[in-house]
Amino acid sequence: MGLLTNLNGVISETAMVSALDRGFLYGDSVYEVTRTFQGKLFGLQEHLARLHQSADYLYMDVPWSDDQIRTEIERTLQQAPWQESYVRIVVSRGTEAAISLQPSTDLKPSLLIVISEISPTPTLSETGLHLCIGTRRRNDPQALSPGAKTGNYLNNILALLEARQQGADDALLLNMKGQITEATTSNFWLIKDGIIYTTPVEVGILKGITRQFLLQIMAKHDIPCQERVLQPADLEGAEEAFLSSSVRLIMPINQIDQQQLPQCPGKMTRFLWTEFIQLMARESQAILA
Repeated sequence: MGLLTNLNGVISETAMVSALDRGFLYGDSVYEVTRTFQGKLFGLQEHLARLHQSADYLYMDVPWSDDQIRTEIERTLQQAPWQESYVRIVVSRGTEAAISLQPSTDLKPSLLIVISEISPTPTLSETGLHLCIGTRRRNDPQALSPGAKTGNYLNNILALLEARQQGADDALLLNMKGQITEATTSNFWLIKDGIIYTTPVEVGILKGITRQFLLQIMAKHDIPCQERVLQPADLEGAEEAFLSSSVRLIMPINQIDQQQLPQCPGKMTRFLWTEFIQLMARESQAILA
């Protein structure tokens, strides 16, 4: 699979950051991941808005305008010989003169863009994922808010490693109150008695961009949907479940712990997939126009 990087305007196959870069040393960075569809960036403005929100949470300055960041992304995409790309945007607080937990006052942030090749045709999985609820809990928002997309990702990594050790594909994380939050890189959705449920931001989740678009689709089609606090007991009797993220889009779930879901992917999941692909296509055509 192809890969290109753009570090502070310099495009190469592999960028090198300093050993004293704070993003490398401490995860002191923010990032976003989006993708292209039909060769055009999808949802970039929403991602950049969230990037600024995350940076504000970290008391971090982003000195580039949205237009400047878009220009650098497009410059990098133009050099890619493939059709569709994963796009990662990283802003590090900067590089120190010496190791120090306290950020220097004269730091200059760094902008890193990484693009890699992805499948040219998004396809809804017919097998789905096996999730497990492990012992690892989601970061408490009063410690490090899951609503900020930062380079400090150990909470998610450890949960994923534990899930894989248990034979699952991903983890479904609970918060410190035992409420369902989300998976390690995706928002969680549950369909039960004809109603779609998803967890509210207040339980400690990232406010997903794909989640936002899906809520718009559901509202457009008058599909019953509730943002509701969910407990593990609420999984009983579920008809369908799926995850949403910016790269995988919609990923069906076939099993949670020992509970097999009766439909994977189910009728509603398939409908939402079709609607989401059509939404992406309309956005792509609008850009061309």
